[in-house]
Amino acid sequence: MNFTGKITEISPIKTGKTKKGDNWASLDFELSELNPQNAEYPQVVLLSYFKSGEHFKYANEFSYKLGDAVDVEFNFKVNKYTKKDGSGEGKFYKNDCWKVTKAENIDTNPHFETVGETKEVESDDLLPF
Repeated sequence: MNFTGKITEISPIKTGKTKKGDNWASLDFELSELNPQNAEYPQVVLLSYFKSGEHFKYANEFSYKLGDAVDVEFNFKVNKYTKKDGSGEGKFYKNDCWKVTKAENIDTNPHFETVGETKEVESDDLLPF
């Protein structure tokens, strides 16, 4: 899925190493919809950005700041890791974002225009209800 929005929150970057010794980095960030249909209630999405191995640098060197407009490609699913001790306790992993790029040609002040001709409505064109 794709989403274009303005970054409104960014968590601190977490880093570590896998059992194989590869570096990993992870952060969460929140986007608010640009140009929502209802300005009072924009869509908001919380995404997780996790990278390891050769892609580690993309999350570790996350260069976007609060207020930046970005295009995001992500998988629309949530995973749950359950502890193996039988307790049923676990942790949910949010929607995994796999690509973040700077949004290009974003009009933050959209305007609407009527295009084409207007047609006079005849009485035969009206619906009976």
